[in-house]
Amino acid sequence: MTKANVHPTAYLDPEAKLSEDCVIGSNVSVYGKVSFSKGVFVEPNVIFYGPVKMGESSYVGPNSLIGFPSKQDLDEIRKTMALKPKLKKGKLTKIGNNTTVRSNCVIYAGVEIGDDVRFGHNVMIRENVSVGKGSLVGTNSIIDGDCVIGSSVSIQSGVYIPTYSTIEDNVFLGPNCVLTNDLYMMQKKYKLKGPTVKLGVSIGANSTIFPGVTIGEGAVVGAGAVVRNDVPPKTMVAGVPAKKLKNVPNNWHIPQV
Repeated sequence: MTKANVHPTAYLDPEAKLSEDCVIGSNVSVYGKVSFSKGVFVEPNVIFYGPVKMGESSYVGPNSLIGFPSKQDLDEIRKTMALKPKLKKGKLTKIGNNTTVRSNCVIYAGVEIGDDVRFGHNVMIRENVSVGKGSLVGTNSIIDGDCVIGSSVSIQSGVYIPTYSTIEDNVFLGPNCVLTNDLYMMQKKYKLKGPTVKLGVSIGANSTIFPGVTIGEGAVVGAGAVVRNDVPPKTMVAGVPAKKLKNVPNNWHIPQV
């Protein structure tokens, strides 16, 4: 057991708490109540806006922001010209044990990340999002606010997931998939509703999923498909617009968590 190693150029708020074996790199800034569990490793130039709880043996890469203020928080900060309201009353940001956050990621306030989650570079997670244990969020991906991401989900590079989407466990989203939540693209009033992607679905690269669509359990969506309607469970679809090709073969299976 060793004491925390804090670089002399780092700033730690008096309310921050460090456990043993932590490493805090150069020019790191920690504001408000930020709790670092045992063995947390933080690279240079990372900013924390409390309240934040960092799980054991978690890693944060250079130039990342953890607990970034929500729109409401920012409005209050501009109004008061102070961070204090956000730091005192903001929602907790929670990073699980053994989680890897690579360089240039932005994780907003109120996000909850499970254990053993891995982020690529340049990932943005907006407020009030949960990501389940063992999931992967690939480089240059964006998850907008108020989304639920399950466990053991594989989100490949360049994926966009809009507000009010639900991704259940063991889902695969191929590179550059785009999920959408505004059917009329601001041309008329529409209650935003993201897609629901059920357990064990696989969606191929460059696919587009329309607002409010449900992809049924174990379904497969071919690369480049445009999915405008619900897809039944264990169904394989492809094309523009997507149409049924066949049922998913019986020797394919939905992996379990």
